[in-house]
Amino acid sequence: MKTRTMILTSAAAAIMLTLGACQKKAEGQVVAVVNGEEVSLQELNAELAGQNVPESVDKKALMKEVLQRVIDRKLLVQRAKEQGLDKDPEYLTQQRRLDENLLVSLLGKKAAAGVKIPDGAAIDKFISDNPQMFAQRTRYSLDQLQFDLPPNPKRLAVLEKDKSLAAVAASLDSLGIKYARGTSVLDSATTPPALMQQIAKLPAGEPFILPAGGKVYASVITGQQITPTPAEVARPAATDAIRRRDLTDISTKTLKQVRDTAKIDYQPGYEPAAKSTASATSNAAPATPAAPAPTATN
Repeated sequence: MKTRTMILTSAAAAIMLTLGACQKKAEGQVVAVVNGEEVSLQELNAELAGQNVPESVDKKALMKEVLQRVIDRKLLVQRAKEQGLDKDPEYLTQQRRLDENLLVSLLGKKAAAGVKIPDGAAIDKFISDNPQMFAQRTRYSLDQLQFDLPPNPKRLAVLEKDKSLAAVAASLDSLGIKYARGTSVLDSATTPPALMQQIAKLPAGEPFILPAGGKVYASVITGQQITPTPAEVARPAATDAIRRRDLTDISTKTLKQVRDTAKIDYQPGYEPAAKSTASATSNAAPATPAAPAPTATN
């Protein structure tokens, strides 16, 4: 009798849960219910947060439009789950990667919230220590060759001997590497100081070569113009730069701490490559992306 009572009680509880799901209503903080799945106002606002909404737009009408997109997505997700795709190994792998990236992003956001706003003295010192960003900011005109980074970057070692852009072009032709020619601008305010110093030391007309985003840029300076950063812009820019620098320091230290205390086992053949002690030449560093290359313009 006791067992029967327990079974009946369990059955009744299951029925109540089912009825509860069916009786979900779109009210209060719930803006819609899709086959028993709630869409909250918080979820809808988060969807809107990623959009640049002009002040003139009817917010209520926009929320209704966005809500329909959320509902459509949930309906398709429900269909995917009905087909068991949420158990598919590919989905689980990608879901884990997305979750990990989100957690890393939130960790960075938390760290950024703890970065202090620099005081006036720190801002003045930063501006004084980085004249290339402020009083001596210079924009360099570039003649530039752009090409895809080859599967074996070591092939580009031959470019180290080239002392002109024409010589680089000839070397690329001999390697069978196609390239596009154009012009660009290099801004000393956004180029890492150490890199800018290396470029400035090159003889006139000698190219410097930088990889970025799967591309390689061979560039020659053809002109320059000093454009000091206005005082009303300099201090806010310095403040942002200091906070970015401090956040980078925090991130670097955090990663070092967790790596130093982590236990990582590699399958043979998957160990990290040994760090090279060889230094890059002054005019070619095709295997080491030191900084974003300038964007080419036709």
